[in-house]
Amino acid sequence: MISWREQLSQAILDYRYLMDRGYNSKPSLDLISGRYELSREERLLLYRCVHSESQAREVREKMGLDGTLIIDGFNVGLTLLSVWDGDQVFLCDDLFLRDLASGKKKQDSRIVHALITVAELLLSLGLEFLIVLDSQVSGSGEIAAKLRKMGINAKVASKADKEIIEMREVSVTSDFVVLTRSKKVYDVCSLLVDRSQVINIRDFIG
Repeated sequence: MISWREQLSQAILDYRYLMDRGYNSKPSLDLISGRYELSREERLLLYRCVHSESQAREVREKMGLDGTLIIDGFNVGLTLLSVWDGDQVFLCDDLFLRDLASGKKKQDSRIVHALITVAELLLSLGLEFLIVLDSQVSGSGEIAAKLRKMGINAKVASKADKEIIEMREVSVTSDFVVLTRSKKVYDVCSLLVDRSQVINIRDFIG
């Protein structure tokens, strides 16, 4: 009998096959989810972590630290919280870390601590950065104010994703749309996380 891991691996391979051939993600995901009877979490794993090889390569090739780091505050902060809480976090095919929590912890007060942790690391490395927080998330103004009070460069934007892209610097986020539209990208979370704490998507597909 085929194991759960083998079935998920085949689902990932089949989904990537469709992505590589230019099929739209939504109908492809529906097809693969139905064929392999994927759970909500497994479906979300494919959606967030599996891309066409050309798309994933394009993102990987834009990685670099030559510029000011523009940090998607809630995105980065929530990823760190997932690691700290022992949730499943995946190293995806574009080499960015992603969880499956879908932003459920946006009201967690520890986001401030997570962003301070990021800021302390970047300051120790002598890197210039700006933390951008989306105004649509309740409490974003208060978080930005707390960070600025500590001397950390932070601001609130009405459309954080759009602003991060348009700044044309180094986008620090795991949002795939932002990554594909950015000039340069980087995954700061990878500098703060022990790789033994994450699941490498490549382990499923060889």
